[in-house]
Amino acid sequence: MTAFILPILFFATAALYATVGFGGGSTYTALLVMMDDAIWRIPIIALICNITVVAAGSYLAVTRRAFVSRHAAPFFIASVPLAFIGGLIALRDETYITLLAISLLLAGLRLLLIGDKDIIASSTQSTGKAIAIGGALGLLSGMVGIGGGIFLAPILYYLRWADSKTIAALCSFFILVNSLAGLAGQLVKNGAGVIPEIAEVALPLMAATLLGGLLGARLLLEYLSPNKIQQITALLIIFVATRLLLQLYF
Repeated sequence: MTAFILPILFFATAALYATVGFGGGSTYTALLVMMDDAIWRIPIIALICNITVVAAGSYLAVTRRAFVSRHAAPFFIASVPLAFIGGLIALRDETYITLLAISLLLAGLRLLLIGDKDIIASSTQSTGKAIAIGGALGLLSGMVGIGGGIFLAPILYYLRWADSKTIAALCSFFILVNSLAGLAGQLVKNGAGVIPEIAEVALPLMAATLLGGLLGARLLLEYLSPNKIQQITALLIIFVATRLLLQLYF
């Protein structure tokens, strides 16, 4: 049954997240935990699916010249190595699920409370602040199996780091680069021998997220407003996070 349900859920998740500019890694991990998948392979599968969804968005950002390297570079200085290190860290099952649930709650509240409104970029940006933010989110990304963009976006909006279009492009790249670094760390930690087992599970989920991501980017925005989709997705994430915490501690 799981073999049929999971691709459908991943497809829906990718479609929803693509409409608001994210990859969906936080929800993929939660779905796999709720399906009682092996803890060691959950971050790997989630990161692979994350990469599948945001790769297209990153490509479009470059071709449409929305990506500004001078805004992005400081965030990657610390985030890439720390995402790799995060992927190397072995967590106890309870620690992993707790960290995941807290990450989901924060992500859900972010989507629920913060709208994607246009902003006027500030004239000053702190390189040191960007490195610190990128490093912290990179470490979390590698450990839990998410890209971190869902946390980066509200921080950048609050700091008025750039205009909305540039922030969206930066977050897409942030998710892609940190997911790749975190995935590398996870594979080094678990060894190359896990690749055939991972591929057997991940390939149908990759296909589902690719189709879902394309649908979210090309079609859903014509029928549903991004804010409405954000609200629905946020409530879903908060529900899953609450259920994980209740399952673990009560």
